[in-house]
Amino acid sequence: MKIAFVGKGGSGKSSVSWLAVRTLEDNGSFVLAVDADHNMDLTSNLGLNPENTPLMHKTEREFMEHVGVLEEGKVSSVLTKDATSLPSFTMRPQDTYTASISANVSDTISLINIGLGSPEVMFSGKCAHGLSGPLKYYLGLLDEKDDFVVIDSVAGADMLNYGLYAGIDAVIGVVEPHRNSIKVFEQIQDICRKSLIPCFAVINKPVDNDFYKNFVANNSNLILGRIPFDENIMNYEYDSVKKETKEAMSLILEKVKQLRKRGNLASIKSFQEMKTAK
Repeated sequence: MKIAFVGKGGSGKSSVSWLAVRTLEDNGSFVLAVDADHNMDLTSNLGLNPENTPLMHKTEREFMEHVGVLEEGKVSSVLTKDATSLPSFTMRPQDTYTASISANVSDTISLINIGLGSPEVMFSGKCAHGLSGPLKYYLGLLDEKDDFVVIDSVAGADMLNYGLYAGIDAVIGVVEPHRNSIKVFEQIQDICRKSLIPCFAVINKPVDNDFYKNFVANNSNLILGRIPFDENIMNYEYDSVKKETKEAMSLILEKVKQLRKRGNLASIKSFQEMKTAK
């Protein structure tokens, strides 16, 4: 299952992504964590130094060579290829490209860091879209089987509009009960609806105010669960996280496991065709 946590900046995406990864590990799952945010907080939260991890944005040439589009010179040329001629990326065992761009967090967690917050990106001639290009098509070609891919996304709706997550199974908005967080989720939800990407929500640090009540009333069918405020999360030590917090995330992930898998190269192609038609 391939999922991305999205939402307003400061809504807790990186912390929720970390909690999901560690809960999956605790429950016996194998996980590929993907740090696709400028802040690279998921990398740090998982105990790695971003400066010492491979950076995916540096491997565009290697990616194109691996999928056979080096002569075309564009990552997007993947979509012009016969799908049966393209390789699949794998988690267990890792293919050579995945192994070259991932870092080991534990026996059951690997991490890919795009590197959007690395110093050289500040002076790059590419925007975040271009730097994330290999990930967009990598996700569509990744066969994770029964394992999990958990992506910590850039804040806001922009990467969804670009189609970065067209090749995954579900987008999950991290929503706090206040006006701006809900507004960003509604933007994300609108893009997902138009592009046929399944979209759900988790409520982070719920409080009993009008924003919370109205959001629940209007989106009850999309809400996978609620994550209570837990000051121990800020230490990023899973053993210290409260039992009720772990149970809340476990219930969310059980619902995620019941979702239909739909992310592949064909879903990316459908997204691009929809964008072109408009």
